[in-house]
Amino acid sequence: MIVLFIEKVMKEVLLYKLTWPEIQDYLRENDVILFPTGSTEQHGKHIAEDNDAFTALEVAKRVAEKTGVLVAPVMPFGYSPHHMHFPGTITLPFEVLVQVYKEVCKSLMKHGFNKIVIMNGHGGNSNAISETLRKLKEETGMTVYSLMVFPGGWVPEITNQTIETRGGHADEMETSVGLYLGQRILFEKGEKGVQPESYSELRRKYRGKITVASDFHETTISGSIGDPTYATYEKGKKIMEAGIEEIVKFIEDLKKIS
Repeated sequence: MIVLFIEKVMKEVLLYKLTWPEIQDYLRENDVILFPTGSTEQHGKHIAEDNDAFTALEVAKRVAEKTGVLVAPVMPFGYSPHHMHFPGTITLPFEVLVQVYKEVCKSLMKHGFNKIVIMNGHGGNSNAISETLRKLKEETGMTVYSLMVFPGGWVPEITNQTIETRGGHADEMETSVGLYLGQRILFEKGEKGVQPESYSELRRKYRGKITVASDFHETTISGSIGDPTYATYEKGKKIMEAGIEEIVKFIEDLKKIS
């Protein structure tokens, strides 16, 4: 029993489950850490509201287990004002989010984590993360990396071959990913995204050609964009396993940089 317990402790990848001497030992050999960040926002009528944060953490854990790096605590709140019409959504102001990202990264840098990878699970965070990377570069001279944890950008061919419908939020792909990762999903509640009657004819006519600031309830009644009813565990497994392997390759290359 004692041997099994020691082995379990040695394989722990979560920074916050280690003691400071264990972290100190890790830093003697490795200076990479994954910082998962997501949001707490509506994901249609079928996916739990922590989905972006949940996905970021779950992917980070799987990557860490394959590469031997550590995972920082997940940042559960993001930039989500466009979802605030739906109950349960929590959002932070853009400037506050940038400041939080900066302070987390600076804390990690102070301890010797010189290669920080922000594992982002929420597209709404992208601009805040970009601003964070720029400010950290200017203020510390250090490079911080960022990536999206969803597979579309990592294995587009496999994703396109596997996912039958397109959407963008709480859709077939995101639901399939959640089914594979073990998210709480009320699959029978999933609904295809339908535009409300208030959606203007002008916007329909010029969709994809113009950009406006809009909230999700102005675009979809259910909160979904796309059709989650096509989702399956098998689809999620296929695209996520391939995507995680590509992220693993990046982390292994990053570890080699002195």
